[in-house]
Amino acid sequence: MSEADESNADEPIPDGMVRKKRRVRKRRLKSSESSSGKEEANKLFAKAKELLIGMHDEDEDFGPVDVAEQLRRLKRKKEDDRPLDEVWGTKKRSTTWLWIVIGGVISTVLVVVVGLVIWTNQDGEKVDRTPLGNLEESLTPLEDDALTWFYDDSVTFLDEAKKTIGMLNQREKLDAIDKRLRESAFRGDATVNFDDWGSPLLTNAWSQFSWSANLVNSSNLTGSKERAYVSLTGKRENGTPFEVFFVQGNEDQLVLDWDASIGWSEMSVNQLAKEMPLNEIFLRCRVGKKPGYDQSFGQDNYSGYVLTGEVSDEFIFAYVNLDKPGGKSIDRDFRLLLNYGSGVSTEPPLQDEKVTLRLKFDNEIGAEGQFEIVEYLNDGWVTP
Repeated sequence: MSEADESNADEPIPDGMVRKKRRVRKRRLKSSESSSGKEEANKLFAKAKELLIGMHDEDEDFGPVDVAEQLRRLKRKKEDDRPLDEVWGTKKRSTTWLWIVIGGVISTVLVVVVGLVIWTNQDGEKVDRTPLGNLEESLTPLEDDALTWFYDDSVTFLDEAKKTIGMLNQREKLDAIDKRLRESAFRGDATVNFDDWGSPLLTNAWSQFSWSANLVNSSNLTGSKERAYVSLTGKRENGTPFEVFFVQGNEDQLVLDWDASIGWSEMSVNQLAKEMPLNEIFLRCRVGKKPGYDQSFGQDNYSGYVLTGEVSDEFIFAYVNLDKPGGKSIDRDFRLLLNYGSGVSTEPPLQDEKVTLRLKFDNEIGAEGQFEIVEYLNDGWVTP
């Protein structure tokens, strides 16, 4: 009861009224509220204890920690206790993803750099080409003195070859180009026709540009001559493939074998089919053989072959007289080139292999005459 109430209690009560006293009960705490309060206090005490221990462990000098540091650590502690989805945009998670992204970018750059290095060094690889044109890596040069001049300074020679190709692509002056071409007994004083060169040749890694060092041997009948040459392959600007050939010149420089590179012949296959010359013709062509090509005309047996020009629909059939002196030797060279009937391999015979030969039209073979192969010069188009 307040002092005002006590003073009022001493005053007389008016007639007809009764004085009443109000009792105020003290609120009794429930047992559950009391226990929850204790739990909250215990949690708060444990939290403070962990905070103090954490501050002590994180401080390198084990010294006192100011209020700002305590608040920072408490905030970080609360952040760590949150679910992962709530911490997604925090500095900790952002930093982790940042390192992942940086690592991915660095890895990508390294892969690109390694790829460029491999393509750039492709020119320096020493490879050998099989008759089909497949490349096989070779760690050592071919064991022949004819190729020593190239392997001793292959990088310089390949740079010179690219320069020659670039000059022909740009259609530079013939005087400068002639000095970079192999001498030809057939071409004589004839000038280079740029139309025969065709679409410009690409010599970068993206065009599958590659090289191989090879040896060409003439047949036994032509003296078994030998010559080393370098074959460069790739694609032109119009997407078609190319193969050009370089040999060692008179002054030990690398010169382009123009005749072999463009497949020059005294007559094309199409011209031969139309004109049927009776004299021997020097021909660069592609050769193939299948069962049923062999024929007999009169008393002589002939081994038949199909000769194809640059265009596949330009072809003629030609025959080797097996009953003439040297005929079986010529036929054997063709069969070895095509892997035909050798019995060494179960693979089917090769087709459209490059070859250099001489042939003529003989009007006494058969009823209407036939083309006769009179000399097998060498495989491929580079002559010794």
